[in-house]
Amino acid sequence: MANKQIEKRQSNKNFSLFFKANFFLTTAIFILFLQYNNHYKIVDFFLVFLGAISTSAIIYALMFVALYLFRFLGRSGLMIVALIFVLLDLALLIDFFIYRLFKFHINGMVVNILTSPDALDSIQAGYMPVLVLLMTILALVAFEFFLIKRLPGFDENYKYSINQRLNKWMIAPLFLVVFSEKVAYGAASLFSSKQILSRFQVIPLYQPLTFNKIAAKYFDIKPKVSVANTLQFDANLNYPLKPVQLVEEPRKFNIFIFASDSVSASRLNNKTAPNLMAFKKEALILNNHRSGGNSTRFGIFSLLYGLNSSYWFSALNANKGSVLFDVLKALGYQIKIISSTNTNWPEFRKTCYVNVQDAIKDNFEGTPWEKDKQASAYFNQWVLHVDKSNPLFLFMFLDAPHGYSFPEQLNPFGASSKPINYVTVKPGSDEIKIAEKQHKNAIYYNDRLFGEMIETLKQQGLYKDSMIIFTSDHGQEFFEFGDFGHNTNFSSAQTRVPMLIKLPQKLKGKLALPGTTKQNSLNDLTSHVDIVPSLLSLIGVKNPVSDYSNGKNIFDKSYHRNQVSCSNWNKNAIIGSELTYVFSNRPDKILGSEIRRSDTYQETTGALIDSQKVLKTMQENKRFLK
Repeated sequence: MANKQIEKRQSNKNFSLFFKANFFLTTAIFILFLQYNNHYKIVDFFLVFLGAISTSAIIYALMFVALYLFRFLGRSGLMIVALIFVLLDLALLIDFFIYRLFKFHINGMVVNILTSPDALDSIQAGYMPVLVLLMTILALVAFEFFLIKRLPGFDENYKYSINQRLNKWMIAPLFLVVFSEKVAYGAASLFSSKQILSRFQVIPLYQPLTFNKIAAKYFDIKPKVSVANTLQFDANLNYPLKPVQLVEEPRKFNIFIFASDSVSASRLNNKTAPNLMAFKKEALILNNHRSGGNSTRFGIFSLLYGLNSSYWFSALNANKGSVLFDVLKALGYQIKIISSTNTNWPEFRKTCYVNVQDAIKDNFEGTPWEKDKQASAYFNQWVLHVDKSNPLFLFMFLDAPHGYSFPEQLNPFGASSKPINYVTVKPGSDEIKIAEKQHKNAIYYNDRLFGEMIETLKQQGLYKDSMIIFTSDHGQEFFEFGDFGHNTNFSSAQTRVPMLIKLPQKLKGKLALPGTTKQNSLNDLTSHVDIVPSLLSLIGVKNPVSDYSNGKNIFDKSYHRNQVSCSNWNKNAIIGSELTYVFSNRPDKILGSEIRRSDTYQETTGALIDSQKVLKTMQENKRFLK
């Protein structure tokens, strides 16, 4: 009996010390995140530092309660708990690198990538992140085994003394840290101190505490009203608002839309895209055109629906296709979707293409440039054999620039074939220089394919009387505005994309872009959401655009925009000619509002958010919800 009590006390001490050692490691990881806030004030840093410790302490307190029974299992119990600690720390470290690159924590997008086999079709990770991941796992496992092996070997009186001392210096101070940090956050929320509140977003798993309702109810203290987007992702879609009606004699002309992934408007020039520059001379040029998102799903969604990208979630839940395809099918168009990437991920088969499944060709194999080659070859054959007696609609999606992919023999920019190390990439690094050259090569390669496809249209007599559009889903940044890649900010590098529109011959001279002296160029803001209403208005849809789109008809004489909407998984942006407002797209995360200059994407200090513009976007984001 006495031996069992001794073993029990020993297990308790081992378990407690094991828990505390892991708490220090996890807390250190939480504190690492604080480096991603810039220009701290002393008060800001102190509160966020407490917030990091507080978050770790709360997690460990909950885990201590949940795992308490394992303390009686001796070494076996420690092994089980060690596995849980490894998984927790590994998740935090993965989140650390995700936040470093993309400025957001593990979220729905990351989970979607990890749980969708088809997502691998669009990801070019390289070997270095995998190697770092494996080394991290080994280091965490080694740390746990070291503790499990060494703890039982220490003198029991020594362990008892250390454990009692740690309890004295940890429990009460940690309780004070949690209490004071939560009270400070609540006070900052009550008085709308957004500069302080926004700092806490860097902490993963942070749970804010506010007492605005109590203060308002019992002390008549009300916080300053903040504008927030209250879009409900699970709301039912009411799109279109009214049945679409056509004029008696609609215009029927061929429509070919070519989109190349990850191409910023600034990347097109005579060196990177000679065929597009030649095409540009015959096209309407939208010089200040923005995608509806800074990632593929949101950019393509806004282009093919004419809706703000925040409706993606509702359209996905409802499996609701685009009005564009409804109209084209009603008019007898032959529809073809050719995509280098698998259309199961992003979930375009459940959204954009849900009603045109039979029209999709997306089962190409190989590297991105090889898939693009196969896709363009398929296009050329399709054009040769398609029945041309009925109008045609084609959407072509090429992927090479997204994967920095190109054939080795086509290397005009002298790019190295060295894979990009996403772990160490930073401004001015060799990786960035390599990536930029690879990206330019990929654009050049897609431009060559585009030229070949245009030549096929000309040879088949389809070029002159067709509307032909070239664009991209989003841009690609190389630290011009502080980030790398896309889906990280709403700067022009990531959101301003090419939009070139060649009109059918019978419409040339009859349509002019408003607000310009040149018929073939428009400098006003335009958006992906404007393309569907512009197309449908030309075809002959009688409904007002507001019945089925958040966009505008760019061929309307009254066309004018002073802002465009752009979204990603976490945030919405309202991009104006001078200022860009960035705010959360969920009502429980409204504290990260930013005001930035649209040209430099630098955060401003003196400007105020124009609530009317935000409210207008909120209304647009609710208009097609039941």
